Amino acid sequence: MVEFKELKSRKILNRLKYRDNWFWCRYTLNPYRGCQFACNYCDAITEKYLVHENFEDFSRIIYTKTDAPELLKKEIKRVKRGVIGIGGVTDAYQPAERKFGITKKVLEILNDNNFPVHIVTKSDLVLRDIELLSEIASNSWCAVSITIITFNKKLLPLLEPFAPSPEKRLGAVEKLARAGICTGVDFTPIIPYILDDDENIREVIRRAAESGAKFILPGSMSLRSNQKIRFLQLLEENWPELVKKYEELYGNSESPDQQYTSEIIKKSFEFCKKFGIPTYISPPTFDMPLKENFEVANVLLLIAYFKERKTGNPYAAWAYHRAAQSIEGLKESIREVHRRNELGKITGVGESLAKTIAEFLDTGKCEKLEEMKSEWRYEY
Repeated sequence: MVEFKELKSRKILNRLKYRDNWFWCRYTLNPYRGCQFACNYCDAITEKYLVHENFEDFSRIIYTKTDAPELLKKEIKRVKRGVIGIGGVTDAYQPAERKFGITKKVLEILNDNNFPVHIVTKSDLVLRDIELLSEIASNSWCAVSITIITFNKKLLPLLEPFAPSPEKRLGAVEKLARAGICTGVDFTPIIPYILDDDENIREVIRRAAESGAKFILPGSMSLRSNQKIRFLQLLEENWPELVKKYEELYGNSESPDQQYTSEIIKKSFEFCKKFGIPTYISPPTFDMPLKENFEVANVLLLIAYFKERKTGNPYAAWAYHRAAQSIEGLKESIREVHRRNELGKITGVGESLAKTIAEFLDTGKCEKLEEMKSEWRYEY
């Protein structure tokens, strides 16, 4: 039995310290806390996100932010335009949405204010709002990432016991993409020793490509705090022979061994190449002041993305994130800074990055970025 409780909030928009280079979000917004899908690998039960007294109540007690629309109406007037990620911590289209409709009300406000949106969900309920999402896509920018990690009917009850079937999710991908919305598959997490075999990776990527998905984002699984406790319990009960392998793979880290992660991502990208599907979301484009600064920042964030995927290290390219942040925060056009030969004076921009930025401003291309695309088979 699921219990719903109203959660009063002081604010609804969370501004990220650094703009995300997977989903391109500047802000996040979660209409609900707790999730009825009860996925046993979910990291939203970690202390960082949890509002429940006990993480075991995460799927039993759903906190609803019924005041979210009114809060958003006030906050949206005071923030700089940027992509708002909806449902990044807990699913915005879980069954509670049928009852409370908070997500739809939030989307209507964002559409009225021409704010770009990125939604991450496991639910085909997103199709209810397809016309609204199409309008947002036309007015600014809209992307939808639908999580699919396997089609294995024996594994799904253990990993995602109450989520809609992956077939329904794949149908949603197809319909959203056909409606002109940038829609793809979030293939995260690829669970070590359970979902990382060639057969599973190939099937998810093949079926995503055949559905018309515009991208696929393969990713590894973190293990931290409450999430680690719950997932290791799952292993003990169903795959006890894997417990020691996990201890060796993760050690004292929240992330799996970097070499392992790099090899899994490389394997995934090879299947993406085979089935002709991009492995990243193209940077958003929408009208905003100093748009060229935003575009330069996007180039740097894409380079960072490729470096991080290649090494399996999410911190491999933080210099690019810091430089991108500084460039987005400039009060003048970066082209004017370049004209004065002062790119190196921007916080976080050293000699090498200054050359990369200058090349893009002068030619409209970035050789380093093109080389990375070619090396990692990003060109289709």
